[in-house]
Amino acid sequence: MDQRRRLISLGQVAILGGLPQPTLERVALTCRWHDFAEGEQILRYQDPSTDVCFLAAGKVRVVVYSIEGKAVLFTDLRPGAMFGEIAAIDGSPRSASVEAVEPSTVATLTAGQFGVLLLSEPKVAVATLKHVAAEVRRLSERVVEFSTLVVQNRIQAELMRLAAKAGQQHGQALLSPAPSLSEIADRISTHREAVSRELSRLASMGLLRREGANLRIVDVTRLVMLVGQAKGE
Repeated sequence: MDQRRRLISLGQVAILGGLPQPTLERVALTCRWHDFAEGEQILRYQDPSTDVCFLAAGKVRVVVYSIEGKAVLFTDLRPGAMFGEIAAIDGSPRSASVEAVEPSTVATLTAGQFGVLLLSEPKVAVATLKHVAAEVRRLSERVVEFSTLVVQNRIQAELMRLAAKAGQQHGQALLSPAPSLSEIADRISTHREAVSRELSRLASMGLLRREGANLRIVDVTRLVMLVGQAKGE
């Protein structure tokens, strides 16, 4: 990745987007740049490393594996995402692993370099606080879902999140490619058979439609209503 593309990719990172061009150029030069092949591990759960990472290209997955090898998927990240910031801030071991889902390019700063950036650029510090707060809210919501919703509703909530990421058009959302049954199951701690049954049920209700390798959520508003009713909202 040449310097021009590096600057463009860092400019897409939310916490860095407001930096003046000369400052962004200095950050790009300070960063170490790494390419990862599909399936390669970028960060390892409980590892003592403390670099903060910016995804410049590709797609990565945040995941933790149980002793038995069961995957717990937290989220997939696209270019412009930041990850690894928790360990960079508190110096504790990694709270999850991060793997490349497809060939990916990652820029990294050491915890010390990241700290200097936060102290020298108040806007970056505030943006980082907002980012961490948003992650706390997201994880709190997931804890409530696991504690209060049955599997059927958790599947609906996950589809709702995927629809939000995909974006809506005319009240519909296209998941392209469609996540596998196992991926959805690993995100909400259930088994693929339960996901298959619920997707079939939602399709019979007219909420979902398979389109080749894609999955179309035909009525996002109705899906949101189902989840809201389950949560008592």
